[in-house]
Amino acid sequence: MKKPLYVILGLAVWAVIPAFGQGTAIPLLQTSAATLTKFDLDFPGGTPNELVAAIQKAMGRPLNAIVPDEHVSVKLPPLKMKGVDVAELFKALEQASASVRVIPSGGSFSSSSVMFGFRTPGKVSDDSVWYFYFSGPAPSPKASRFFLLTPYLDSGLTVDDITTAIQTGWRLAGISPAPTLSFHKETKLLIAVGDWSQLGTIDQVLGALSAPTPATKAKPDPEKTKP
Repeated sequence: MKKPLYVILGLAVWAVIPAFGQGTAIPLLQTSAATLTKFDLDFPGGTPNELVAAIQKAMGRPLNAIVPDEHVSVKLPPLKMKGVDVAELFKALEQASASVRVIPSGGSFSSSSVMFGFRTPGKVSDDSVWYFYFSGPAPSPKASRFFLLTPYLDSGLTVDDITTAIQTGWRLAGISPAPTLSFHKETKLLIAVGDWSQLGTIDQVLGALSAPTPATKAKPDPEKTKP
């Protein structure tokens, strides 16, 4: 009796599989991301639109990107990359952006997670359309704070001494642009305007300047100590 055709085909397939498994594996299909343009980027930090412009210059071709009006002023960190493509860059930016933001509320504080970056809804290619998103509370609005400098000026310090110390703290912390400082001579008030969290540097500087200085022990007079 003849064996059914499907049995013969089944045996043929099982005979081929072991031999095929001992040979070279089938290479995986390459995704479109493998053909993305590579570039080097030295971005000093700035807005999403400034990053898009820097990427376009580095790539030597246009980048399709959409930045909603409500996010045009979001501050992005400095980025220095070598041999990357937009997919790798935007993925790293998104992961690095994840943070917790402290928000002042009356006399207390609350916190909320923040994440931002560029995403594309379609297949990744040099012609993909990327859109910027921001997840979390809106960037902290500018706040104004006032600091009386009379005790520090009476101790012999100058306004320039104090403001230089504050601005140095901001510079070393990489804060740019830094809050604005202005001294009102008539009231001896130092007025600061900027992000609330950045103004805390002023409290730290003034606290350090008001700390008591340990008394120095006078050196003995060699003439008086002679026998």
